[in-house]
Order: sequence, then structure tokens, then C-alpha cells
Amino acid sequence: MSGKQMIRMEEVQLGGDEARGSVLMTVGKLLLWTDLIFLSFVYSGIKGGSYLYSYWTILQALVGLTLVAVGRAKRGPLTE
Repeated sequence: MSGKQMIRMEEVQLGGDEARGSVLMTVGKLLLWTDLIFLSFVYSGIKGGSYLYSYWTILQALVGLTLVAVGRAKRGPLTE
């Protein structure tokens, strides 16, 4: 079996903590990508005297990075 096919078969056969870890990583990555959208409002918010978008962006980035780290720890390596 080729290496790529073996990795894909292992991904499909995830169970328990591995599946939860993959979900946590996906949610964390989505938060980080949407954080880029909020990043466009940070400058205009600070210029207008509001720090809402700054705090929101920092909080969302921390939550996203935490979810990615926890998900990676739960999932573990796909190939051994």
C-alpha cells in the first residue's frame, strides 16, 4: 500500500480521542481564520477610540490556538 493511502486509511479509522482531537483542531483553525476578518477592523476601532475588536481578536486567537494545541495532543500522530 502506498504511504498516502495508508495515512488516509488511518484518518478514516480514527475513534474516540482521535476524532475529538481532530474536531478540536478544526474548530481552532476556523477561529484563527475568522480572526483574520476581525483583524481588518482593529485599526479602525482603535482609531475611533474603541478597543472591542482588539480584545475580541486577541481572545479569539488565544482560544483558537488553545483548541489547536489540545486537539493535536488528543489526536496524536496519525502515522506511527
